[in-house]
Amino acid sequence: MPTNLSLHTAVDVLRVLIVIVGVGALVNKTTLRPRLVTALLALCTVLVLVVFSSNAASRVKDGKGAAVMEAGQSEFMMRMAAGAKAFSSGLPLSGSKTPDEFYKSAGTAMDSAVLHDPQSLALRLKQIVLAAETGESFSDELTLMREYKDERAVRAANLVDSLYVKKELKVADTVSSLKLVDDLISSGFYKEVVKLEVYKRSGQTKVFEEAASEYNDYSKLFAIKLIALMLALALSALIGIIVILVQLFNLPRTFSDPDTLAQIRAPLPYGFTKVYGVLIGWLTLESFLSPVVSFFVPYLKGGAKDPVVLALLTMVIYLVTNLPALLLAYLIAIKPTGLGFFESVKLRWRTPTRGPFGLVMAGVLTWFACVPLVLLSSVLARKFLGAEGSSSPVLTIIMEAVRSHNALAPILFIVALGVLPAICEEILFRGFIYTSLRWRFGAFASMLLSALLFSAIHMDPGAFIPLFVLGFSFAYVFERTRSLIPSMIAHCMWNTGTFMFMLSIFG
Repeated sequence: MPTNLSLHTAVDVLRVLIVIVGVGALVNKTTLRPRLVTALLALCTVLVLVVFSSNAASRVKDGKGAAVMEAGQSEFMMRMAAGAKAFSSGLPLSGSKTPDEFYKSAGTAMDSAVLHDPQSLALRLKQIVLAAETGESFSDELTLMREYKDERAVRAANLVDSLYVKKELKVADTVSSLKLVDDLISSGFYKEVVKLEVYKRSGQTKVFEEAASEYNDYSKLFAIKLIALMLALALSALIGIIVILVQLFNLPRTFSDPDTLAQIRAPLPYGFTKVYGVLIGWLTLESFLSPVVSFFVPYLKGGAKDPVVLALLTMVIYLVTNLPALLLAYLIAIKPTGLGFFESVKLRWRTPTRGPFGLVMAGVLTWFACVPLVLLSSVLARKFLGAEGSSSPVLTIIMEAVRSHNALAPILFIVALGVLPAICEEILFRGFIYTSLRWRFGAFASMLLSALLFSAIHMDPGAFIPLFVLGFSFAYVFERTRSLIPSMIAHCMWNTGTFMFMLSIFG
């Protein structure tokens, strides 16, 4: 296994060679040029394999994305327990589960979160608070907390000791304690219960009663909101099943009649070299840009306290790392055809069978169809493949975003996480890659291949199957409508809907 130093040296050498060979391929006009291009593609491939395998290993080792989701699941379970207790008559929130069962599920999820990110002081604090709130022992965890290198660890341990062991806090320490809680824990269940405990143990009875009343009111609201969301999800899944059944009933015998092919294929067969060159060139440019992106990573992981700044940074990083793919597709493959970019990628608002309204509705109905398909694929992937769900670093950003109280931030995040990916990724994977595949393969094979590539390029093993299902669905509606608009609408709705769902639950 190469050391980090040798790995960085190898990457730097590869980058220098790529620049030298790339310049040579651009300026050379002799018969040597094809060989230089082949050498360039080979060097880019090696670089991408080295960098992305290293990044994948680092992500698995880091585990921060998985930790964020596990912690979110733990908070969700505790919210459900609080919601059930807030109603004197009880609510059927999840079958016949009792609050104790919710506590157990919350504890399992939090233990898993700490296991994925054991150096997180915030997660360790939440783990201890959860144990204290549910009557479990936490002495070992408290000892471990005191050993953290973070200078706040000892203060956090002392606060826990005062609140849950000694059960007494000096009034003079209230302000510093609340500031420490704000500094360590994001908005949500755990912050609320710790602050309640601070008010209670410092003897601020009136403040405690007011805060407890607000907490109980929100717990009731959460329970009602959750039931409404589950009903909306069930209705969406039902509509989606109807859409799928109608599509299966009306499935054409063949997708490959001459008229359809002429409207769905790329203007000309680009060829494997050009398509591969676009993809590997894009990933190579991402590697070259990684030092710039790395500079902003600390801000995305919590350094940017302003959610608006966080949203704008997310937009900038997404555009910087993804627009080069569209530029390369245009320069390498589309421009030589002499046709316009939008027509080449089938970004059209009218087709022989549909106008703007029909195309938009096709996208909306595709979103409905994706709901039961993704739910089913997620359950099957978890049960038979042991998939733990998405571990994308973007989840950390989303969780911070949904906890923001800034009114502008959600709008900006919808643009950053919903609109921009829908435009860029649909143009690349459906408008460029799929239309190119249709010169060589049939519709079904092209849907499979483009969906596999779409899922693999996200580098998120835990979400591979659901992403594949989405990619296949987007390719299907693209094939049926002969326009990129429906898949863009469905893609945007999916990303935005996921964000809004998390906003409703954790916001």
